[in-house]
Amino acid sequence: MTYKSELDKLSYHESFILACLREKPLDREGILREYEEMVQFMGIAVSFSGQERGWTFHRKLESYLEGLVELGLVDREGGVYELTESGREVAEKSQKRIETRHEKLRTFLASPEKASLVSVVADAGLAVLKLAVGFLFNSMALVADGFDSSVDVFSSIAVYLGIKFKRELISTSVVISMMFATSVYIFYEAVTRLLSPEALGVSPLAIATTIASGGLCYCLSVYQHYVGKRNGSISLLTQSIDSRNHTFQAGAVLVGLVFAAFGIFIVDSLVALLVGVFILKSALELLHETFKLARGEELDAGRFGRKYERAFSEQRRGFFRNWILLTLRDVETRAGIIKNYSEVFEAEEYPISTAIQPTSGFEFKDQLDQLLAELCDEGLIDITGERIVLTARGKRSSSRRATRARFGVPF
Repeated sequence: MTYKSELDKLSYHESFILACLREKPLDREGILREYEEMVQFMGIAVSFSGQERGWTFHRKLESYLEGLVELGLVDREGGVYELTESGREVAEKSQKRIETRHEKLRTFLASPEKASLVSVVADAGLAVLKLAVGFLFNSMALVADGFDSSVDVFSSIAVYLGIKFKRELISTSVVISMMFATSVYIFYEAVTRLLSPEALGVSPLAIATTIASGGLCYCLSVYQHYVGKRNGSISLLTQSIDSRNHTFQAGAVLVGLVFAAFGIFIVDSLVALLVGVFILKSALELLHETFKLARGEELDAGRFGRKYERAFSEQRRGFFRNWILLTLRDVETRAGIIKNYSEVFEAEEYPISTAIQPTSGFEFKDQLDQLLAELCDEGLIDITGERIVLTARGKRSSSRRATRARFGVPF
């Protein structure tokens, strides 16, 4: 049997066990500890001590290990497990596969060129969908939104070329120009419909298309914003604002369709006017930012902040507060907390892709004293000199949160 077929035959948990045994032989408790650290690394504050061993990995660990022994990939001596020669080769291939996937994901999340190409494909798909449904049901707002998405295809191509050839100001100017042109077109069509109203066809398909396009545009906007801000790309940040506008536009179109269902067709045209206003406003703001960059000023990434960033920041902070409470079950000093943090979150290699790591971007060591002070003020821990211990309330809180985490509730 080839190693590729061996890899395909293994479950994720079995591949994880092989990866853990690459470094050194481990007993059952050691494997559980590795799994606990991996779960914490992925942003779930959980401990596998005491009565909290309700995870699938705990229940099936013995069968996983027996299966690996039967396949000849793992040897068992006493209560200690280690890789056989063939098991090591399979484990190495598994790790290479993980690293390949990690690199692809890292490129997807970090490459402005890749983000711009994804934008081309996404905008083209959205444009076809919106225009087809808009013309089918005679929705001016949906048609207007579809034409705007069509313009976005050319904008995305311009952004890709600008990034590729280091001419982002030019590509950004193209995007802004197209936004201005689109707003003029929408104003014209909306006013025409206001003067000569036409009936609209409302169907579940039109409503579903509007909702789906809004959701997809929001996801695309977050993706463009994340990559653009990470790389200081004004072109992608500009696109992210335009994509975000489409989310608002989809909501406005939905309102028009709802009114049309009751025979009030004028709202659709009014919504189209609002679409034009959104686009025009964004274009003016971005034009101002582009002029500043053209004069040699630095890109102020802080002006492109989003609510999701603040939400993620609060989520990371909440995670580490919970994680500290769990860690204080086993250690009683600040140094012990730091040591555990380094072991879990600063490991050189993990048997999973680390391109998306929910707790990244949080300066834990710099924030530790403040987090400890907050937990102390809330009566969850006591600090006496170098000693830090859980209070009775802290122990109850830690147990409740660890139990919820077992069922996939992170807080």
